[in-house]
Amino acid sequence: MDGVSRAAWVLAAGLLLWPLLPAPEPEPECARPAALASERVPTVAVRCGGGPPLRGAARLLFDQRLDANRADAASLETLPGIGPVRAAAIVAERERRPFASLEELVRVPGIGPRTLARLRSWLEIEPARVPLRRRGSG
Repeated sequence: MDGVSRAAWVLAAGLLLWPLLPAPEPEPECARPAALASERVPTVAVRCGGGPPLRGAARLLFDQRLDANRADAASLETLPGIGPVRAAAIVAERERRPFASLEELVRVPGIGPRTLARLRSWLEIEPARVPLRRRGSG
């Protein structure tokens, strides 16, 4: 048997046995991604299961939104239409007064209704993070 016919037999055998091979196991989805590092820095490593919540732009990789009241400027810059100037403006405005809703992002210079509409699927305001206003204080 020469080299060409041997290769043809091996190829034919492989094609016949291919359907009998077990299918690869699909990777399980990560239902509860958690950061491996401290809650004080953006996430650089992730595990599935309990742990501190994801921080920074890593949230976007797992279909989680950024909290406009907590995201750092670098994470905000990953959003469509947000560059360094607008990211810094968002941070400055929320330091002046935290956002109570996404609609309040229009307080930021350069963010109007169209930009806000584009950002809705990427941002959120976590209610637990919005400070309560005292009665009598406007």
